[in-house]
Amino acid sequence: MNRKRVPRGAMSADFGRPPDFGRPTAWMPRQPRSSSDGATRFKGSTFVGAMLLFVAVAACPARADMPCPIPDALALRDISLPAAKQEVAADHRLTVLTFGGVHDLGASAEIDQATYPARLQAELSAALPQIQVTVANEAPPGKNSTDVPPVLPGLIAKSGARLVIWGPGGRDVATRLDLDTFLDAVKGGINAARHAGADLILLDTTFVPSPTRMALIEAYRQALRSIAVANDVPLLRRHDMMREWSEEGTLNLAARDPAERELVARHLFACVARSLAAPIAAAVK
Repeated sequence: MNRKRVPRGAMSADFGRPPDFGRPTAWMPRQPRSSSDGATRFKGSTFVGAMLLFVAVAACPARADMPCPIPDALALRDISLPAAKQEVAADHRLTVLTFGGVHDLGASAEIDQATYPARLQAELSAALPQIQVTVANEAPPGKNSTDVPPVLPGLIAKSGARLVIWGPGGRDVATRLDLDTFLDAVKGGINAARHAGADLILLDTTFVPSPTRMALIEAYRQALRSIAVANDVPLLRRHDMMREWSEEGTLNLAARDPAERELVARHLFACVARSLAAPIAAAVK
């Protein structure tokens, strides 16, 4: 199995800087005030908790063993990936192009294969044991989705990818990109991938437990879903998955402690990779 080195420190367009899960909001209970003795005890327990979390991250860096249940209504099924399927049939290999997902997860993240591209490659390799799987990763091009279509054909040619996984929306929310311009950019990316001979899977925006941010994201999410349906492009509803994982306690997206945020980010990457690997494997066999 060939493993292509991913750019160190690349920002994550697909995951929106996963270790930073937002500021405390009405959805996140605040710690009660206590006496000075209680505060001392609380600080001590926080330190011990952070150390235990650090040990947990070091002991099981990718958290691949942790469950991430996928509701039936959100799972990708019966998707069509003709270009990737042809590559698998003809060459017994699968090359995938992703963007981002290499945000700081601790100094050992790349060695531990805890980044999103590494987790995706591991999950796909496990699901396709007779196939040589390579996940090539690039830093997100430009500042928002309008910068992706012009460079996508060159990135596909450079990587040899026959499957592109792209999560537009996160950077577009941050730059307040006009919705019509956003739709044009996504449609341009779909056309660019197809003309370059590659399939495309879209990821919708990440979930962050912040009502203010969610209000900004919703219009982009709805626009992305509509254009995915109109163009027959598979869309992983990552946002709804993350919300469910957050509400049922699978992922503590309200985490503020750095060690715990690192652990949650690694777990998130493993969960999203697992959510993609099964439907991709089924589509290319």
